[in-house]
Amino acid sequence: MTSVRRSSSRRRDDLAAGVPRRPSSSVRARVRAMRERFVFNREMRLRLMSAVVLVPLVLFSTWFGEYSFLFIVLLTAALLLLEWLRMIGASHLLHLHVVGWAMLAVIALSAHALPVWPSVAVVLGAAVVSGVAAWGDRSDIAVRWVAAGTLYSGLAMVSLIALRKGDDGFGAVVFVFLIAWASDTAAFFVGRKLGGPKLWPRVSPAKTWSGAIGGLVAGVAFGAAVAFWLSVPITLAALLLAAAVAIAAQLGDLAESAAKRHFMVKDAGTIIPGHGGVMDRVDGVIAAAFLSAALGAFMAGDAPASGLLRFMGAQ
Repeated sequence: MTSVRRSSSRRRDDLAAGVPRRPSSSVRARVRAMRERFVFNREMRLRLMSAVVLVPLVLFSTWFGEYSFLFIVLLTAALLLLEWLRMIGASHLLHLHVVGWAMLAVIALSAHALPVWPSVAVVLGAAVVSGVAAWGDRSDIAVRWVAAGTLYSGLAMVSLIALRKGDDGFGAVVFVFLIAWASDTAAFFVGRKLGGPKLWPRVSPAKTWSGAIGGLVAGVAFGAAVAFWLSVPITLAALLLAAAVAIAAQLGDLAESAAKRHFMVKDAGTIIPGHGGVMDRVDGVIAAAFLSAALGAFMAGDAPASGLLRFMGAQ
């Protein structure tokens, strides 16, 4: 009772002194909800504008031919490495950028000219070279993280370039891209709409199990649609492959979130409005391409795209 009288007396004193009253909790909740809706709508507009520009560009370069696709992949890998070095605190070390980009050029040429596994060996060698360059600098930058950046960017290039080779390359790349994009988009919207238990709160507090399930369902649906477009029978194997690619895409997103959390970075970059950096946009695609290229190479050796379609049940 005494505390209530004190609270009432304090409010009267504040009003007498001209101190504005603090809004009630319900008013604060409404203001917070309005602010969140404004931020969400603004982010959605930016995402939509970015997608309208980037998706047709990527699909056109993929359709146009292997060389145009190689150029887009090499440019993406160079930006990816730039953001990686920035994330680990090595953005001021110019020689690491030069060595890393030179290694990416070598990897791109080898991925175009060589089968998958020899190209992977080139990536491993390039990662060693990048690590030696960092070790020779004697800075505080961990050698393993510099080497990991070249390894990550290089394997991404090998996977995508290998998948694009041959007559089946365009269809295989579209299969991977659409599953990864659909999974990411559906996970975002379903997670925001339904909420629920968090998927991995320590690494990515915004991701939920409902979003992950929604992303998986969307990935399988789009995978089945691409299979139908490619005249591939929609078999159980095709649906399981689409599910595996969708799960790989979500795991790639989580892995990047874990890396950013480790280095206490919110976004890998700011180059893409509404998405952050290149790494924030392609993390799922890279993981999906890793899995798809590996399965395709296992099925058909030097022709991963044909192997991927054969895994789905194509004749």
